[in-house]
Amino acid sequence: MNSSGVLILIPFIFSLLSFVSGKKWSSIIALISSVGSLFYFLLLLSAYNVKTNYVAFGFYYDWIPSIRASLSFGMDAANLLVLMLTQIVVCLAVLATMVKGNDRTASYYGLIGLTHTFLNAFFSAQNPMTFLIFFEATLIPVYFLILNFGGPKRKQAVFKFFIYTVFGGLLMLLAILFYQSNMFPQLRLDSWADFYQYKLSLKYQYWLFAAFFIAFAIKAPLFPFHTWQADLYSQADRPTLMILAALLSKMGIYGFVRFNFFFIQVVYDWFNYITLLCVIGVVYGAIVAWRQKDIIRLIAYSSLSHIGLMAAGTMTLTNIGMQGAMFAMLAHGLAVAGLIFVADVMIRRTNEHSVDSFSGIARNNPRFAVYFFIILLSAVGLPLTCGFIGEFYLIWALVEFKFYIGLVAALTLIFGAAYMLRWYQKTMFGIPSSNIIGFQKLSLSEDYIFLILVMLILILGLFPADWIGFGQFAYKYMNFIPDN
Repeated sequence: MNSSGVLILIPFIFSLLSFVSGKKWSSIIALISSVGSLFYFLLLLSAYNVKTNYVAFGFYYDWIPSIRASLSFGMDAANLLVLMLTQIVVCLAVLATMVKGNDRTASYYGLIGLTHTFLNAFFSAQNPMTFLIFFEATLIPVYFLILNFGGPKRKQAVFKFFIYTVFGGLLMLLAILFYQSNMFPQLRLDSWADFYQYKLSLKYQYWLFAAFFIAFAIKAPLFPFHTWQADLYSQADRPTLMILAALLSKMGIYGFVRFNFFFIQVVYDWFNYITLLCVIGVVYGAIVAWRQKDIIRLIAYSSLSHIGLMAAGTMTLTNIGMQGAMFAMLAHGLAVAGLIFVADVMIRRTNEHSVDSFSGIARNNPRFAVYFFIILLSAVGLPLTCGFIGEFYLIWALVEFKFYIGLVAALTLIFGAAYMLRWYQKTMFGIPSSNIIGFQKLSLSEDYIFLILVMLILILGLFPADWIGFGQFAYKYMNFIPDN
């Protein structure tokens, strides 16, 4: 059966098996689940024709008929790239847990499976109610992953994250309920098309968009809703962090992709204020990342900077901005997952988190240095890597819309290159520090993870046309459904 429901069921069933299996088998079950989900997604992808059918492989369940609430899933041009990213990153995260020194319990793999399930359900949601349910549901397994397997200050970090995200989810719930109560009984939110079809008066749209914006800005996060991010990243174990930074952060940007076209007039009216906030976040993230010594916190603030640029691109409501944001989500997800695994390799071998604690790694581990360099080049948006395409389109969209905003965003990328190259120079070159002398060479499983990441970064960078085109089809669909 070719259905997006199967893509949700595969990790769910295997997560239950992981919970009840022993430690020895749970990792194998998790790997089978993640690889199976990836291959099933590729099967759906090979059968999907974006030019002839927008939504495909649908699964529909009339959940609560009395209030016209339904669960609806499917694959479309807007969610295809993030669904692909989800399958890839979860596979890599599970592989990372199987590296020597990263042993995990059965409950850990069960929670990873639930996170995978809810992410697939969220990104394939085809109506606002389904979107909301799984927007909140993803918080549950992530909360327990960090609470049970995080660092010494995990309780404070995960509590702050929980409060922030629950508050944002509550705002979105109230907004959707208000919308549905005002349009009931003529409205049935079975699809995004239904949602786009009915419009409230402009004064209500301002309030509703504010609620959605805060919910997505917290999840992404955007400045100034980011104060949970660095603390949580520093306390999460690294395989979990790969999922957190590469996938959960995209939920907020994906929310903007889905909902901005419903609030076209509001987005245009507030464009200057929102993009100013986003660009402040881009600049702030870059400056704070430059000052960081802790590797994980450096990655966190670097991510804040890139997420701000993606959010600004979605606010242009243009074809170029949509294509850039969607491809940038994919590219950033691969790059940040790679950077976190680089950090994991370094920290596991030395138990050091500071950039200043490393030097001369390339002398004994040239292969690791090459992998790190290619991932870093994608993170800073160098041409011929996938990181370049998305950022180029985003800056192009911003320059066309507001030249000065695009200019500031473009100049800030120089800061990104500066702090990333400094991290590389400090750790890879120079006289090997004492803790590097016994720095073990990469294991076979670590090589596999890096090879997969590097190949994807280069292939998507060299042949981006087909992939970035999905953004164009998504833009056409969402732009022409509303009655403007």
